[in-house]
Amino acid sequence: MSTRQRNAPAYRPHVGELVLDRRTGRTGIYMDTIGGEYYLRPEHGGREWAAEPHDVTPAPEPRDSAECDQPR
Repeated sequence: MSTRQRNAPAYRPHVGELVLDRRTGRTGIYMDTIGGEYYLRPEHGGREWAAEPHDVTPAPEPRDSAECDQPR
């Protein structure tokens, strides 16, 4: 990670927003910030996990399945 990335402010999601935890590669719903950590819950339910704010980004837009089936 570059110095610039470390010094950049962390992404601040809104409660209920789908985000990506880049450390684990998992997407989850942002629930709260406690003790400086972001708490995320799996989209379809399950146990929350804590993520460092600098590891959290907006979730990528899902690709349209029809788009994936098109020949190149």
